[in-house]
Amino acid sequence: MKTDIDWPAFMKGQDMVWEELPLQWNEGAFCGNGQLGMMIYVNKKENTIVFHQGRLDVTDHRLAPDRKSSIGALGASVMYDFPRLDIGRMRLHPAGKIISGTMRQDLWNAEISGEIITDLGTISFTAFTPHDRMMNIVDVVSTEKKGAAPAGWRWDFFPGNPASPRIQTKPDQKKGKGYITNPKPKIDKTGDITVCVQSLIAGGDYATAWSEKRQRGSQRSILYTAIANEVPASGLSARVATRTILNASALSLNNLRARHQNWWHHYYQQSFLTIPDADIQSFYWIQLYKMGVSAREDGPAVDLFGPVFRISQWPGIWWNLNLQLTYWPFYESNHLDIAKSLLNLIDDQFDSLLENFRGPKLGDFAWAMHNYWLQYRYAGDWKLIGEKWVPKAVKVLAAYEAMMQRNADGKIELLPMGSPEFKSFTEFPNTNYNLAILHWLLNSLVTSSEKSHIHSDDIIKWKQMLADLVPYPVDENGLMIGSNQPFDLGHRHYSHLLALYPLFQLNPDSAASRNLAEKSLKHWLSMDQGKMLNGFSYTGAASLYAALGEGNASLQYLDTFIHGHGENGLLFPNTMYTESKGKNPTLETPLSAAASIMELLLQSWGHYIRIFPAVPDRWQEASFYHLRARGGFLVSAVRRQGKTQWVSVKSLSGETCQLKIPGWDGVVQISQGKQIPIVKIGKGEFRIDLKAGEEGVFSQDDKQVYAVVRPIREGVGIANYFGVKKGQQLPKDLSWPLPEYDWK
Repeated sequence: MKTDIDWPAFMKGQDMVWEELPLQWNEGAFCGNGQLGMMIYVNKKENTIVFHQGRLDVTDHRLAPDRKSSIGALGASVMYDFPRLDIGRMRLHPAGKIISGTMRQDLWNAEISGEIITDLGTISFTAFTPHDRMMNIVDVVSTEKKGAAPAGWRWDFFPGNPASPRIQTKPDQKKGKGYITNPKPKIDKTGDITVCVQSLIAGGDYATAWSEKRQRGSQRSILYTAIANEVPASGLSARVATRTILNASALSLNNLRARHQNWWHHYYQQSFLTIPDADIQSFYWIQLYKMGVSAREDGPAVDLFGPVFRISQWPGIWWNLNLQLTYWPFYESNHLDIAKSLLNLIDDQFDSLLENFRGPKLGDFAWAMHNYWLQYRYAGDWKLIGEKWVPKAVKVLAAYEAMMQRNADGKIELLPMGSPEFKSFTEFPNTNYNLAILHWLLNSLVTSSEKSHIHSDDIIKWKQMLADLVPYPVDENGLMIGSNQPFDLGHRHYSHLLALYPLFQLNPDSAASRNLAEKSLKHWLSMDQGKMLNGFSYTGAASLYAALGEGNASLQYLDTFIHGHGENGLLFPNTMYTESKGKNPTLETPLSAAASIMELLLQSWGHYIRIFPAVPDRWQEASFYHLRARGGFLVSAVRRQGKTQWVSVKSLSGETCQLKIPGWDGVVQISQGKQIPIVKIGKGEFRIDLKAGEEGVFSQDDKQVYAVVRPIREGVGIANYFGVKKGQQLPKDLSWPLPEYDWK
């Protein structure tokens, strides 16, 4: 197997291109390194180019003064105790009045270029966030002139309001009464470095430092902006930010850029996907870029913004769907390394988080433990599942046992619990949301413990609990919310359908389970003519239909999401998604669409790796390279003229490999070297006896096949579809209407 990919040329076709200037966050260009980043747009009223700074771990810590964040502290609220805080905006003031301009998001090199036309000339810039440094860099060149003389530009920093965004957007809520805002920042300058220090009531501070290095005899300068967050320490962040600038500015810009680009080039080449839908293909690659912007192995878990902050009424991490969906595309796209940020959070705060979720909302945390399990299943690492996941899962199960009771027939029922957001978080007995999670938890504990040869006595108990659980509540429309609550109103969450996807406790290969799933899915989507559906409803529908193998229906919902679907949620030209009429970003929704796209081409559940399981009819061609399957497999395949040409599988762990390839009657090995045993176990189903480290390439017959992955060059859609196009700027500013912060 080989790849024939001109990566720079291919990625150039996926870039976001702005033919008109972005005039707000919802249109802006963004960059980041998984911890720190910025959103770039133009403020015509101020006549500035805005570089809005963000850092994922800049939060308050009011109920944990000895820690960086009070997440996990008993009774702590993301709204007021550990919300994200606004760092502020670097603003470039041209000498002339801004008239127009263009921008481009260079995905391959992870940098943004812009050309701003003023009435005195042109301001051009290149901006990026070095992956190995906690700073943002902007390289500026100007042709502006006043008469024959060069016209100067200037930078300034406008600090963000250090109050919780929740208190800014919802100042009259009772829960916010008595909230005390953090003190105003202090700005000092030493030499050519200016530092803004923001102290916190709970102790400690974070700091933003900046310095502009102008090149003599030219209209060019480089702005370095470093953000340090040494909370809970006090008086340290300013020194760290200053040192970051001194260390970076001592190197050439080419050196900084080369190290940064090398990381991104390696990152992209971990896997590859190409489809004959140019706009959907571009959307997918922009989401992979967004993943690298938002997550890093040694960083915090990704919240609703990632590092590109904006004011929102939801200023942090949400657990009843958002966190789970955010991380789904990391697994199959072969980026387990940066997905560890979620595991780190759970490892660090497991006991306190579990304590906070005990009771009716237990399912939200238990569902997040499914992501924890997915990380190691995609790695094919039963050892770490036994050592790290099983002990936590046992504690989660014990918390569920406190919510169980036996009925008159001896069956285990669940006390009233939540089903996310349904009827304003009303609690119902035997919610399908929690029953599905509990089935998955017990089944996975049994399998994991058997693999690890642990908990032999408990395995018997867990199997009996599975046998004693009440059936999923159903009615004539399929799965209900709970045993006393039908699904009888329009609702955006598909939490009552988790038994199908992503948990696969209902097996679509079973006729009875499939019929129930199809009926339930259609009823959910049709209720109230779909008026209550929003963005993640559409990506969820795409994944649910993909799980059923119905690619045409899946693509229909992906199309609807990507190309506009109403006012309940908005996808913008920069692929950022917001709810509340453009005000509140939720990063997980477009990322979950990337997972849905991959699931049309590859799925792995129910003991099978499924090759092209749900390809829509209009995708007669599709190719992927080194997508990852559960069990620790790297899988590649090519489809031409509606048929799978060849499949390559590399085993990283030596786990049993079973392939399900629609349309194949047999399998032959076409790769050279050791002959790998192959057994046909059913129609289109094969067992491939790969040992750890072995790789084989397979075809349906022994005809000569060239196993090469190349980009698809013909299809439908528009290349460089995203970015603001001519005449398509948003008609009004969709930000929260807030008073200007008086920080001086």
